[in-house]
Amino acid sequence: MITLDLPSPAALAAASAAFTFALVGVGVLIVASAIVAATWARSLNGWALGGVSFVLSQTAQVVALFLLGPLVAAFASAPLQEGSRAIILSTAARRVRGERPSAAFGLGHGAIDLLTSSLIPTLSAVIILGGISDGSIFVGLNAEVTDKVNAVGVFLTGQTLLSAALLVVQGALVLALHVLLTRIVLRVVLRGGGTRTIGRGLILPVAIHMPVAVVRTLFPTATAPVLLVALIVAALVYQRGMSAMTETPLAP
Repeated sequence: MITLDLPSPAALAAASAAFTFALVGVGVLIVASAIVAATWARSLNGWALGGVSFVLSQTAQVVALFLLGPLVAAFASAPLQEGSRAIILSTAARRVRGERPSAAFGLGHGAIDLLTSSLIPTLSAVIILGGISDGSIFVGLNAEVTDKVNAVGVFLTGQTLLSAALLVVQGALVLALHVLLTRIVLRVVLRGGGTRTIGRGLILPVAIHMPVAVVRTLFPTATAPVLLVALIVAALVYQRGMSAMTETPLAP
């Protein structure tokens, strides 16, 4: 028999509703990104290749996580993502060369980012809260594991509808940031000059992306303001490159 001081049914129900809202909201963002890519950008292939670039970077990050630990992996995320973005844009995604196709690529990269960082964890939270609510999650668990599950439940019930809405807003900002970063990296790739030159060109997008990647991993509650600042900086950098015409312009 469970003797833990479980969260109240009302608290569990409220938290479950909040996470369900976040789950639906993030899911809508992911689906909408694919629809936008297939219609406005007319490049679902670019969207898929953007997703591949994120998966490639995350594969390398998992290796860094196991070999070097979470701190190093957090700081390696931005270089790995921008490096992967450049590799795919210069190889498999050679047809991604306009504003709309590059937007599709960025949306695909961001969509898979949201899938792994937001959608799956949120779905897990909904399942855990449901299991705690009906007690099914505790069946067959020993005392130590039961206590840990209860601690997770207590943490999850601290989340509100406001925090769920913020997660959805952050998801939209993440998609926008990946679109801008893709356009900046594409300019670097189009400019060419060899691996070393492209590597130097990636320093700026990595610097823009780095604070977001680190904060999202180590201090997730502080993500929103850092993400917003990064998005503004990325927009200014992209617009400055357009107006100065120092890089190859993108065709609309």
